[in-house]
Amino acid sequence: MEKVILNAQKRDCAGCRTCATDYEADNLMHAIARLNGVSKVDVDRVTGRVTIEHDAQKTSLAKIIERIEKLGYQVEVLSREES
Repeated sequence: MEKVILNAQKRDCAGCRTCATDYEADNLMHAIARLNGVSKVDVDRVTGRVTIEHDAQKTSLAKIIERIEKLGYQVEVLSREES
C-alpha cells in the first residue's frame, strides 16, 4: 500500500487553494475512490489536500493524478510513502 498526500487546486480559481464547494470536494473524492486499488480517500475542503491510500500495483499515482486533472484540478504531490 502507498499513502500519498496531494494538493489539488481548481485551475479556474486563481489564487484559491481549496475545493470551492462541498459538492466539488465530494465529486473529487468519489472519482478517486472508484479507481481500482484505491482503499481510502480524504479531501480536506479547507486546505485542498487530498490523502489517498492505494495499492500501487493496481493503480499508479500517475493514473490517480490524471483522473484529478481531468476534473479541472492542478495537482502537486506533497508526500508519498509506502506502508
